[in-house]
Amino acid sequence: MRAPIRLRFRLLGPVQVLLDERPVPLGGAGMRGLLAMLLLEPNQVVALDRIVDVLWAHEPPESARTMVQGYVSRLRQRLATVDPTGLVRIVTNPPGYQLLVDEQLIDVTVARKLVADAWGAPAVRRAELLRRAQLLWRGPELADIGGRVPAPELSELRLTVLEGRVEADLELGRHNEVIGELTQLVEEHPFRERLVGQLLLALYRSGRRTAALGAYQRFAQLAASHSGIEPGPELRALHARVLRDDTTLLDPQAESLSPRIGVVAPAQLPVSPSGFCGREREQNWLHQLPSIVDEQATGLGVVVGPAGVGKTALVVRWANQAVDRFPDGQLFAGLRGYDLRHAPVEPADVLAQFLLALGVRPDDVPVDAGERAALYRSLLAERRILVVLDDARDSGQVRPLLPGGTSSLVLITSRVRLDGLVAGFAARMLVLDTLDAEAAERLIEETAGSPIKGGEAALRRRLAELCGHLPLALRIVGARLAARPQWSVGDLVEELADEHTRLGALDVEGTDTSVRAALDVTYRALQPALAGTFRLAGLFPGPWLGPHAVAALCSTDVADARKRLRDLSASFVVTEISRDVFVMHDLVRIYAGELAAAELAEGDRAAGLRRLLRYYLLAAGTARNLLNPAAAERDADLPDYPDTQCPVLKSAQDAATWLEREWPNLMAIAEAGAAAGAQDDLLRLARIVSDVSSGSRGLTGPHLWLAGFHLAGV
Repeated sequence: MRAPIRLRFRLLGPVQVLLDERPVPLGGAGMRGLLAMLLLEPNQVVALDRIVDVLWAHEPPESARTMVQGYVSRLRQRLATVDPTGLVRIVTNPPGYQLLVDEQLIDVTVARKLVADAWGAPAVRRAELLRRAQLLWRGPELADIGGRVPAPELSELRLTVLEGRVEADLELGRHNEVIGELTQLVEEHPFRERLVGQLLLALYRSGRRTAALGAYQRFAQLAASHSGIEPGPELRALHARVLRDDTTLLDPQAESLSPRIGVVAPAQLPVSPSGFCGREREQNWLHQLPSIVDEQATGLGVVVGPAGVGKTALVVRWANQAVDRFPDGQLFAGLRGYDLRHAPVEPADVLAQFLLALGVRPDDVPVDAGERAALYRSLLAERRILVVLDDARDSGQVRPLLPGGTSSLVLITSRVRLDGLVAGFAARMLVLDTLDAEAAERLIEETAGSPIKGGEAALRRRLAELCGHLPLALRIVGARLAARPQWSVGDLVEELADEHTRLGALDVEGTDTSVRAALDVTYRALQPALAGTFRLAGLFPGPWLGPHAVAALCSTDVADARKRLRDLSASFVVTEISRDVFVMHDLVRIYAGELAAAELAEGDRAAGLRRLLRYYLLAAGTARNLLNPAAAERDADLPDYPDTQCPVLKSAQDAATWLEREWPNLMAIAEAGAAAGAQDDLLRLARIVSDVSSGSRGLTGPHLWLAGFHLAGV
């Protein structure tokens, strides 16, 4: 009988497929990157759009989709060659591709299984299992694809394995053996508090108390200078015990760094962001929340706003400053509600993470999600804990993570309004807007790392304006100034002044940080009808738009257009500044225009502009008839567009108000209409506006100028 084929997949090092322990040729970095994405989400559908965005860092060539299809075809051929049984294969499953595979053939799955088996095992067994997991790494993860597929979870897995194995070795009394390894690890990961704590313990047990205290002081100084924060409570407690020469630390059997329920206060907050500017009103709002909890037992604050506006930075900064108000600990979870590379985190997984942090032994974590939630609520019932849930996709994702008691506070950030939490749980909501002008300029200066010269004050102000005062964009231009001292503020102003290159300029080279990437995430998460509306809105040339204009663009009725605009407003793609008046942030408007140019066929763009022009032609004609009835008879050739809905104007005053309000849009659509080949309608529009102006009725000269401009130029 023929022996079964031995097929394995490796991601913990160079990306490899092994057949009977021999590497299978895979082609270039693009093919290996695609395989890595499919292996990171085995048996799950990976969207084609996400593959394109990740492999080309949000700057794909026009042929990107075709190239991905070629990669898939060649990978299928390779897999069919090494596994003729077809058990491992790539299938097309809209909206992307799915790798069907036994997950135990993937080294990442094996490593995670070893980590899971190690939880709760005796120290000897734990050290053995985690050492086996450690041997699976053959260098940096995904080492040979040039960083094309970010996978920070693999780096985190490696550190989890290392920390767990070192902890087991410390329990076994191997403190002398691990000092060298820990010293190197702390140098590589200087802000990893658990590693620092393990080094302190190993040095102290080896009779090197002074060295242990020195290691703590170095970390404390580094944390203070880098982030302005102190070490966490666990590390501070360990330092205090070493400082007072607590000899009970010397007994490995009596001491373990593992948490115990009710003893260890979790401290999971990320490092507070540097260079934080402004937001005094918002920080004061957060500062008042705990007192509101005491008075009204609400315990829930929601911070919402568009991509890149600084929701996480605000909440994390405030939370780090408020740790003393939550003596029982701080829990943090990134929910990945809007992440093109990963699916949103399941509440059951967050509950497991929180229970472990609260000291529950792995074997005691319930399998059932409902039982996990019940245990979580029980543990927090009488404790004062801060829970931060970052980047929530919707209310349903966070409901199971809300404590049942009244003493804890939950802070949630999201790119969409979570009105369900306000209605169902009396949550307090803060809608975060862009920075004011002064704070925006200071943020550029702080990020750049050096004061901007006084003579450049006006240019700095202009640079902040071109960034739309959006914190993400401001940090990016500051980072560019810091990374390239030869660049002046004037150079960046010149580059950003061109709308065709502005989004490309708001990118940090060598990372996936960019305004376009942040907007991509929001756009890809929209429902298809809303995404289509957003693309068509990219054609609108005026400063603001309303339901009637969107109805014309999208060939729908006004009620549906109004609902679409308000749904887009809930995702902060547009902002409703007054009833039925919607605006886009400048960077969002440029992004929408790029989408319209890239994803709409030329004929569809021209048709959309024609429909828009026809709406303004009919609406202006209605207004003209009320303001100058005699002129209506001279324009008998005005076409009838029965599918176009116009606003209801009942009087000359209504007509005058509409024309004055719509003047900027009329001007913009008239200038854009020529590109759609609608000269006849443009002439009619110019004639109508001329009629309105000649009829006076209190309207001013610019309307007449518009008519003359187009009559002369069309």
